[in-house]
Amino acid sequence: MGKITDFEQVFAMSKHYGWYQLFMLLVIQYTCINSAGNFLFISFAGLKPFCAVPVAVTDVCDVIRECPANNTMSIFYSLYDEGIACPNSNLPNHMQTLMSIASGFGALAGGHLADIYGRKWVAYSGLVGMVVFGMVTGAVTTWPMLALCMIAMGLSYGVAIDACMTLASETVGRKHRIVQTFAFQWSLAFQFVSLTAYLSGSWHKYIVIVNACCIPILVLTLFWVESPRWLIQQKRYHDAAVALNTICRWNRCAVRFRKEQLIDIDIDANKERTSYSVLDLFSSKKLTLYSIVMIASALTVEMTGIVILFNTQALAGSPFLNVALYGLLRIWVPAFVVFMDSKADWFGRRTMFLGAQGITISAFASVILIYALGLQHDWQVLMTFLAMIGGVINSSIFFTVYKQYVIELYPTVMRGMAIGAFGVVERVGGALAPQLLILNSVWEGSAFTGAILIIAVSSVLGAIILPETRNRSMPDSFKSATQHDAITAAKQDDSIREPNH
Repeated sequence: MGKITDFEQVFAMSKHYGWYQLFMLLVIQYTCINSAGNFLFISFAGLKPFCAVPVAVTDVCDVIRECPANNTMSIFYSLYDEGIACPNSNLPNHMQTLMSIASGFGALAGGHLADIYGRKWVAYSGLVGMVVFGMVTGAVTTWPMLALCMIAMGLSYGVAIDACMTLASETVGRKHRIVQTFAFQWSLAFQFVSLTAYLSGSWHKYIVIVNACCIPILVLTLFWVESPRWLIQQKRYHDAAVALNTICRWNRCAVRFRKEQLIDIDIDANKERTSYSVLDLFSSKKLTLYSIVMIASALTVEMTGIVILFNTQALAGSPFLNVALYGLLRIWVPAFVVFMDSKADWFGRRTMFLGAQGITISAFASVILIYALGLQHDWQVLMTFLAMIGGVINSSIFFTVYKQYVIELYPTVMRGMAIGAFGVVERVGGALAPQLLILNSVWEGSAFTGAILIIAVSSVLGAIILPETRNRSMPDSFKSATQHDAITAAKQDDSIREPNH
């Protein structure tokens, strides 16, 4: 076999997708139970009890205090029933904000560490933290203890998920990269965690169960290999060949790679540099423009989800059923997008980006109109449906294409840091969302109005700036990302072939 000059040739010589990539996808889906379970913890633990007889107050802590004995009703034993939340009725909102902020720091730290020390073990350390601190949360009895656990779970989540996504994207061929990104969807996990919450009936039992069920993940992820793309950038060619050959054995490929074949792959020219910082996201005109769009886009991802999920009691129907429905409505998305990606030439990243944002804006604008007309009580079922549709499209199709852009626009030497940095912005959006919900006490449509404004900014910037990156070869070195035009790269990508023997 000849020498390899572009890493994508590796997959042309072996397989773009095989048993190893499928195994990784299934394990990531398993981790989503843990991620979604911890993320939705406050959504369930913050469910408000109500009084069976009319009372003159509306604040939940006042309702509990003024309600006659034996008339306080709860659909779930929450932080209010425990006495942890009161007298601060907004404590669950603040806890969710705290977790989002912590996960932002975790994402940034995890991204930097993944670029310096590798993707696999950074991701593994985060997964361990998610399970351990999730289990500990079930034993807390005071709000300061709860705050510490929320911080620890958030940090662990930020470290784990962004490093996992970087690793997954770098061990699959360009034709199926979007499949691995869809592995991080919580559609099925929502069914499990909502059922767990309903059957457990208590926030203590819920958080322990969803974390205990995920202990086997800590064994399964040991079978992952380190990113061969990252190893090559570290000039660890022997280790990269070993990792590639392990993947080939999983995929039942006869081809075997030698380190001598990998030394011509583009590596970062700055030999003295071991890592990149957030400032490097703005080190060229091209990266600056891309980063502005990614910041605006990242703000909408968690904000939209929390506006829906943290507001489940305001929507029609059972909060447990609403969470399950929110996941169920997204199950069709991966199959639809993968099918369209493989069959329709016009269905590229830009189409997904702009189309998803347009649908979300339309759905949320309809919800705002219902509020403006004062029909939110008469049309609550329709409002719930529209809110769900907007949230589903944003958190599935848009989340995937936004992450795909980060993966495909930024080079291997700083990809982990880029995913982590924009992950911080996602968590900022997640931290702002509970505060937007507090504004609902002023006007019930405030949360949706705030979300729609940011989505509109993201859409306009994306339409002006973002290139089409479908089927392009991912950049590995900093130079290739800053100097090579993305649209040209997409057109030239068909030139990638197996090297001459």
